[in-house]
Amino acid sequence: MRSIGSALNLLLVSPLYFVWTVVALDLAQTPCTTLVQGKFFGYFSSFAVFPLNSSLCSWIIQNPDPRRYTLYMKILKPTSVCDHQHIRTYQFDSFLESTRTYLGMESFDDVLKLCDGSTRYAFLQSNKQFLQMKQTAPPELESWPVRWKPTKAQERDFSVEYLVVGNRNPSKAACQMLCKWLDACLAISSSSHPCGIMQTPCSCSGGEVLDQASEVVGFTKKKEDCYKDGIYLENCMSSPKDSSGVEFMGGWNPWSAWGDCTKDCGGGLQTRMRTCKPLPNEGLVCEGVLEEGRLCNRKACNTNGRYNSRSQSLRSTDNRKREDTDELQHYGYPAPQIGDPAAEEWSPWSVCSTTCGEGWQTRTRFCVSSSYSTQCSGPLREQRQCNNSAVCPVHGTWDEWSPWSLCSSTCGRGYRDRTRTCKPPQFGGNPCEGPEKQTKFCNIALCPVDGNWNEWSSWSSCSASCSNGTQQRTRECNGPSYGGAECQGHWVETRDCFLRQCPVDGKWQAWGVWGSCTATCGGGTQRRDRVCYGPFFGGQTCQGAKEEYKQCNDRKCPEPHEICDEESLASVVWKETPAGDAAAVRCPRNATGLILRRCILDEEGIAYWEPPTYIKCVSIDYRNIQMMTREHLSKAQRGLMGDGLSEVLQNLVEISQDGTSYSGDLLSTIDVLRNMTEIFRRAYYSPTSGDVQNFVQIISNLLSEENREKWEEAQLIGPNAKELFRLMEDFIDVIAFRMKDFRDSYQVTDNLVLGIHKLPANAATDITFPMKGWRGMVDWAKNSEDKVTVSKSILSSGMTETDDSSVFVVGTVLYRNVGNILSLQRNGTVLNSKVISVTVKPFPRSLLTPLEIEFSHLYNGTTNQTCILWDATD
Repeated sequence: MRSIGSALNLLLVSPLYFVWTVVALDLAQTPCTTLVQGKFFGYFSSFAVFPLNSSLCSWIIQNPDPRRYTLYMKILKPTSVCDHQHIRTYQFDSFLESTRTYLGMESFDDVLKLCDGSTRYAFLQSNKQFLQMKQTAPPELESWPVRWKPTKAQERDFSVEYLVVGNRNPSKAACQMLCKWLDACLAISSSSHPCGIMQTPCSCSGGEVLDQASEVVGFTKKKEDCYKDGIYLENCMSSPKDSSGVEFMGGWNPWSAWGDCTKDCGGGLQTRMRTCKPLPNEGLVCEGVLEEGRLCNRKACNTNGRYNSRSQSLRSTDNRKREDTDELQHYGYPAPQIGDPAAEEWSPWSVCSTTCGEGWQTRTRFCVSSSYSTQCSGPLREQRQCNNSAVCPVHGTWDEWSPWSLCSSTCGRGYRDRTRTCKPPQFGGNPCEGPEKQTKFCNIALCPVDGNWNEWSSWSSCSASCSNGTQQRTRECNGPSYGGAECQGHWVETRDCFLRQCPVDGKWQAWGVWGSCTATCGGGTQRRDRVCYGPFFGGQTCQGAKEEYKQCNDRKCPEPHEICDEESLASVVWKETPAGDAAAVRCPRNATGLILRRCILDEEGIAYWEPPTYIKCVSIDYRNIQMMTREHLSKAQRGLMGDGLSEVLQNLVEISQDGTSYSGDLLSTIDVLRNMTEIFRRAYYSPTSGDVQNFVQIISNLLSEENREKWEEAQLIGPNAKELFRLMEDFIDVIAFRMKDFRDSYQVTDNLVLGIHKLPANAATDITFPMKGWRGMVDWAKNSEDKVTVSKSILSSGMTETDDSSVFVVGTVLYRNVGNILSLQRNGTVLNSKVISVTVKPFPRSLLTPLEIEFSHLYNGTTNQTCILWDATD
């Protein structure tokens, strides 16, 4: 087994390393951060960890398992005095990088007090997973590092020793060191500087053993005789001890009890004995005295007492064979002599054993042996008391320490103390040495600690080397701990920064419009240019041409006969225009837009004017209604309800009854009707019967004979018969499905008759149009030979379960003169008869029974009396 010295040497010179699971910790480590893991003992100088030319460095040590180990630290403070405690010390459980938050943070600044030079050393005890010493910049000082007084570098240095001790079965070497630290910590403790070591797992004379409370390390307190040299010995067997607590050594049996005193007063003598038990396999006897004595009954006798001088010889033995007869003295007592002696005279009394107070004097005599005499009788030594007139000084002595007081705080860090009383010295004795009071920190329970922010870090460098950039700075939250409140505010802060203007290269703006051609014909040029924006702050100029040219009007210049001459027509002056071009003038004052007139060549190549077209002219009244309808549609598309929609339709009916002034009025009206249909689709707007009647009346007004010429011009770019049929089909679809319940609707006008039928598929009936005997039926639709029959068989989807819930809409429109006014798409046939249009929604699955349409022939010279049928979707 190794000695204590070698074990301690191993601890100091070659620290032990172990492997344990490391909790993830990311403290934005830099080369200025030191993380200690796996070391149970160590030392460092502040200059090595916190260099003089650096700032914001940190040193962190990790406790392998706070449940099994406790960390202790001893700090030798700097000899100089600092203005600011720039080294902060914390213990914490973990660190969250995402929010820069320390969990379970607790400061040790009030324990160490590095800037307080009244004590040379400081000690602390940590029971959390991490202990950190961190260099911080004082916010009130512009310069860094901290100002010291005086400024000698060696006087700023401080050193740190740390020790990790197991809470159960700590090593002997660790306990020896920890107990020395505890003694020193308590020796310098005071009310203003309590000892930072609160408890230890070692049995130290001056401290409090960690296992006094079973909940600390998890086992109950054992007998005191199981502690040896400050170490708890588990499963130990108590060694037999005598009453004085001295363990048996060698072969001696325990001492007997003290005998009776030889005198009742005036000072007597007590003796006790022991016997020798030879060691196994040893032929030698025990070494030491067989008997020993002590003074007793030293109080003075009264005048009636008698002096009893009782002498006693003390026997002794040695480690030689029993036949050896050499004399040895033990404790100053001569051994008895054996033989046939004759007693000699007593020697003079010796000098008093003390120079003050009561003492003893002794005298001796020898026994002279003779072959004819017997053994001498009586003692060979005598004692008597002697008194010295000088009074002996009595030094002061300490009583036992009082128990430690209760903790001064019910939660968080408090302190507790203990005291002892000095028995005062007498007759010039020395006073008691050492402190009368000792103080140490304590922590009974954990107080809720609200989180608090550390100081902001320095601003980062600007994110941009020029122009606008950003800077950031961060701060860390200490805590919260044990149910405290979170830190309020942000852990990161951003601000704008601007170092200098960035160089900006020149940039071409968009090209301007082309200028006028230098010639109207025969080839000319046009020019356009662009502007360079910039450069700025040393940037590059724009690359490329500033101007650009192109050819224009390269056609051959017309001959004089290929040019329409200037002409005045209907108070409008048409300027000279080449053939192939169109001239434009403003519409009359009651309309907006342009009147167009083309100049073309006849068969002989002579230029002439075509009649002017008013397709781009819209009367003011029609234009206003068109703009109001567009506003209503815009509101409807945004889900807003507009008032006055019925009034708009009524106004359009009144205007259209008087005919149109321009072909553009027809196109404007068609646009209004399309927008009205879209508005009627909205679920929140229910068209009235008046709205339906006005819509159909407007179509009838457009198909009046007064508008025939305008329709011919409008069809150049506007709607034909197909477009009109589609407009009516959409209107029927919207109105029919917005009709309540199942009912029929008839609208009769001068130029068309409309019938809308809404009926369920499972109760459909044949539909005949136009309905005979309908009130208000116009004469042109009363011909008994004209008939349209829609069979109920087509109103089916082919599936019974679907037909039970299906609804069909059938719309039939009989046009009086649409064939005369509007042309058919891709068909040059001229129709002078009525036109029937049938719409079925939804589209039937099949037409098992086709529609039956009967029209009477017109005997007006028609050579081909046939019925023309076409699909409007073609």
